[in-house]
Amino acid sequence: MFKSIISLALVAGAAAFAPATPFVARSNTALFMSAELEAKVRDIIVEQLGVDADKVVPEASFIDDLGADSLDTVELIMAIEEEFDTEIPEEQAATIATVKDAIDFVSKL
Repeated sequence: MFKSIISLALVAGAAAFAPATPFVARSNTALFMSAELEAKVRDIIVEQLGVDADKVVPEASFIDDLGADSLDTVELIMAIEEEFDTEIPEEQAATIATVKDAIDFVSKL
């Protein structure tokens, strides 16, 4: 008899711990954080490369569109590493050539 009462209580109590679908709030938070990260990456690029913020669009290439040289791109990667407290392996850093590449990398941290 006690087993059935306990199992019934466990089943009934389990409903109290079920998530109440706050997924909209979480996705809004994720979107906010994503936009915040994107803005931070753009700020770093503007500061490091000394370019107009209007030119820092996702498809902009650091070298071709923003006028960076190889030293500028290394310094940019170092600034991203410092700001986000991470280390970017050389082979991965070599693949970060556009604003979108940098934003995508940071958003995966």
